[in-house]
Amino acid sequence: MNIQENISLKPYNTFGIDVKARFFVEVQSLLQLQKVLELTAYPNRFFLGGGSNMLLTQDIDALVILLNLKGIAVVEEKEDHVWVEAKAGENWHDFVRWCLERDYGGLENLSLIPGNVGTAPIQNIGAYGVELKDVFAHCNAMEIATTEMFEFDKEFCQFGYRDSIFKTKAKGKYVITSVVFKLTAKNHSVNTGYGAIEKKLIEDGIVHPTIQDVSRAVIAIRESKLPNPKVIGNSGSFFKNPIVTLKLFNKQLNRFGEVWRCEGL
Repeated sequence: MNIQENISLKPYNTFGIDVKARFFVEVQSLLQLQKVLELTAYPNRFFLGGGSNMLLTQDIDALVILLNLKGIAVVEEKEDHVWVEAKAGENWHDFVRWCLERDYGGLENLSLIPGNVGTAPIQNIGAYGVELKDVFAHCNAMEIATTEMFEFDKEFCQFGYRDSIFKTKAKGKYVITSVVFKLTAKNHSVNTGYGAIEKKLIEDGIVHPTIQDVSRAVIAIRESKLPNPKVIGNSGSFFKNPIVTLKLFNKQLNRFGEVWRCEGL
């Protein structure tokens, strides 16, 4: 375990903000994470994953813990589905590509979202008609206070629109160490009805899209809207669609004649 002092966090956040961590440590295993959490000399902790869902505005007077747990593995296979476990430190898009290379379906609409696997359930990330909860089996997490390991299913996580229990009742209590996804192994059901995916596929002359085709379309759309964070610092798309009552929706529908909506997200 190598705890460093006054380390720049510029390489560890997608905005590329050059702020410093008073103390900094990188953990690459559950044992290392446990040992760090048991340290009493650093009561103030700041957990860092992919550094994409934050804007660092000042130096951090705490022990910054970089979660760099790596590994992807198939944990169960059946005729139609496969369960894949990805460690928290895996880059999200690299994980999506790993699955697509093996023709595992379900994540294609979530291509090119910045960040790491471990933080994906916290936000219940979503894009183009798909949310993480749609492919979520369970996650493994370490309780910060006790370093005890827990397995949390979908019901426990209380997923909502860009929301989960890890942003509410369980905020600051656990560190997600890995996530298990239930993906299709064949007979994939592609989702092309959201946003500009269908239009992009038609432009490319694709009539019967594969999950790989959908991923390429999503990537092209995202790249046309957002700069590469390696060139221009940014945090991807972080807006939330407004949630309104049916009464207000109908009022706006009557006023404008046509209002775009997406139910259930």
